[in-house]
Amino acid sequence: MLTAHSLFAWTIMSIGLVLLPGPDTMLVAGHAARRGLKAGMAAIGGIQLGGVFFMALCGFGFLSILNAVPGLFMAVKIAGALYLAWMGLGLLRGAIRPQPETPQRVRLGASPFTQGFISTVLNPKVAVFFLAALPQFVGTGPQAPVQGMLLIAIVYALGFVWCGLLAVLATHAGRRVGRSGAMRWFEGAMGVGFFGLAGRLALARNV
Repeated sequence: MLTAHSLFAWTIMSIGLVLLPGPDTMLVAGHAARRGLKAGMAAIGGIQLGGVFFMALCGFGFLSILNAVPGLFMAVKIAGALYLAWMGLGLLRGAIRPQPETPQRVRLGASPFTQGFISTVLNPKVAVFFLAALPQFVGTGPQAPVQGMLLIAIVYALGFVWCGLLAVLATHAGRRVGRSGAMRWFEGAMGVGFFGLAGRLALARNV
């Protein structure tokens, strides 16, 4: 049963989870620094929609399918790792051979919003965390799915605040740096970071 004490404990744990560097923070910071606050907020919007996706899975009781169906965790994990590596490759290519912005050419998955949503949905570690942690706070009663949705919403509400602040700071930093050599180094570092996240996700194990 969800009590005031358990709600407080979940909030504290959620703060730690939100502050832990991951694909969401890197996406928001990267887009905000390179393309401005609007792009950073668009990435946040995609991440929040991914949170709604996990809330829906929890509410309908489908979240546990990730554990129940053999091979599903592995499939989602591989897809997520490949997507992170693909984004990292794009950043590295941009750092090595910078190209002018061409708004007319829109590629699948190139928008900050789409990247935020796909990277969140294809990160099975998020679902595994909820699977492992939620029962300790809401139990298994008839109200557990609704209470689980509330706790997931708390995580993403805190994430919205943190990523919003990060987007503002990254936007100001990006304006100072501009399209200089320092920005190319930043893009290269972000690309390497995404490859690191892809490798870490590829090596992740199910619960």
